[in-house]
Amino acid sequence: MSDVGIPPDQGSGVDDSYRMPRAVRAAQIVAVLMAVIGALCVASSGWLLGGRSALMTAVPFLPGFLLGLVALTFRSVGQSVRIGAILVAALNMLWTVPSITDGHPPGPLGPLSSLVVIVLLFRREARDWFEPAGW
Repeated sequence: MSDVGIPPDQGSGVDDSYRMPRAVRAAQIVAVLMAVIGALCVASSGWLLGGRSALMTAVPFLPGFLLGLVALTFRSVGQSVRIGAILVAALNMLWTVPSITDGHPPGPLGPLSSLVVIVLLFRREARDWFEPAGW
């Protein structure tokens, strides 16, 4: 017999309701990657130009750092984590728009990454995963 179309056995104790959907995983990766890029920009600015420059570079990345921390809690159950991440991503988008015209980091990367996170977290599979079945 052919095994085509039959999903492989995951073993005992593995339930698909605990597996993070691709949209949520992608949003988590984008948010954490943006926070890591911000940390690298701040560190390189401090190393090359001093502490005052590092502080000035860190200010546009503050909501991005917060979004990265919220993204690390995506394994928590509840809509409040998803809604909080969407609100912080919207704040990050509005916070980083002036950096495009000023020519400072994160530039267009800040609003674009926030928009990607918002779109991914509004998908149905993300909503279904964050909301427990018993609700």
